[in-house]
Amino acid sequence: MRKVQLVLLFLGIGFSVKAQVVSIDSLMKHVDFFTSDVLKGRMAGTQGYEMAADYCVAYFEQLGLKKINHSSILNYNQSFMVESNEISECSVSVINPDGVKYSLKLGKDFVCRGFTGHGSGLVDLAFCGFGQNKEDYNDYRGVDIAGKAVILFKSNPPFLAPDTGWGDFSIRRQVAVAKEKGAVAVIFVSRPNLTKPQKPIGSTSHGEGVHQDDMPQFQIDIPWVDSLLLGTRYPLERLDRLTENLKMPFSLSAKSKIEYKVSAHYNPAAETRNLLAYVEGSDPVLKNEFVVVSAHLDHVGMQQNLIFPGANDNASGSSAVLELARLISNREIKPARSILFVLFSAEEKGIEGSTFMAQNLPLPKEKIAAIYNMDCIAFGDSIQIGNGLSNPNLWDKMKEIDEKNASLMTNQTWAGGGSDLTPFHQIGIPGLYVVTKYSYTHLHLPTDTPQTLNARTYKEAVNLLYQTLITD
Repeated sequence: MRKVQLVLLFLGIGFSVKAQVVSIDSLMKHVDFFTSDVLKGRMAGTQGYEMAADYCVAYFEQLGLKKINHSSILNYNQSFMVESNEISECSVSVINPDGVKYSLKLGKDFVCRGFTGHGSGLVDLAFCGFGQNKEDYNDYRGVDIAGKAVILFKSNPPFLAPDTGWGDFSIRRQVAVAKEKGAVAVIFVSRPNLTKPQKPIGSTSHGEGVHQDDMPQFQIDIPWVDSLLLGTRYPLERLDRLTENLKMPFSLSAKSKIEYKVSAHYNPAAETRNLLAYVEGSDPVLKNEFVVVSAHLDHVGMQQNLIFPGANDNASGSSAVLELARLISNREIKPARSILFVLFSAEEKGIEGSTFMAQNLPLPKEKIAAIYNMDCIAFGDSIQIGNGLSNPNLWDKMKEIDEKNASLMTNQTWAGGGSDLTPFHQIGIPGLYVVTKYSYTHLHLPTDTPQTLNARTYKEAVNLLYQTLITD
């Protein structure tokens, strides 16, 4: 905690905002800290996340928020274990058929996958479609990939649904199959024929399976993968089209090479924590019920000297939790129900923190009246409230409040939860998911910085939830 206090002093961040209105200055001070280089992208299970968590605990303490009394919680912390992977070195060069070498730029031309293994080499290449090895569909049939890096589309075949036995797409499953076939590294690439092909993004969502510690894994941008296929007469777009149209593998050996070096430290059991604190309600009876206000604090970390700051995802939501805690705790008349403020860890890994809390509820389920989860609430031009089809009464109330204020809430919604709301929805706790429309332009990119945020949309999204809480 002492280290965090010194960092706050160095950055000039203070906690003394008293006004009873949503303060964009207060929000952005938190965002600036959460996205600062010292936190190194806030990956769950790393020191950077711990510093972010200490900062939030210090804020809760200053506000005088109460601690939940439960066996799974120590002070404000609900600890659990996660995998972590810290990438200290990550370089890739391509060598075309003429022997010309190009060094790729980390964060623009390529990234390492978040749970890459380590290793180095100068190796040949093969393209093997979707990386499937099944009786009825085998991308590896007739292609020798022993000792090579294999190029794979970052998806399942579009013509085969998960309910046919293929299951959801999994990075780890594809890597395990490639290793079994003799590959020494995996290059993932987006399908070029998609409406919006994905750029190389930072991601720690790898799916279930065993970590392959000796298998470097990259995502490389489409134009550079095309350059790796020079001399084959099959650009990536044509391979994508042939595979989808013919509904059959179209794999081949490439004439280019790739040189790479990755250093990564994998920890199978790193400690991390959710953070919980509450303001007691004012009604003698209803104060025993809780409304949960939540967001995830973690992001996807860093690679070598490249930091993924995660301003919108989800420094915006985390900062909103702190701002709402300030506003509610400073109110002379508190809401009738108690308000529980929660910051989840390991959302980026696969909603692990919220799942852990849902499986280890610190309160009786029947005492949780509702949960409002915020994720990516500061980019875009309007506010979208998800899960309204599952909870129309909650959604209608927010819509009515919005129409009396900023009128930024769209009519679009969905059912089934969303992000960290999902595990609570699955156990029958009502809730809504707060997000901004068109919020994902910079998602998991190095460009997700505070400078890209829309101050008006951000402030109004937080104010909408604040007005909802005080009219509960």
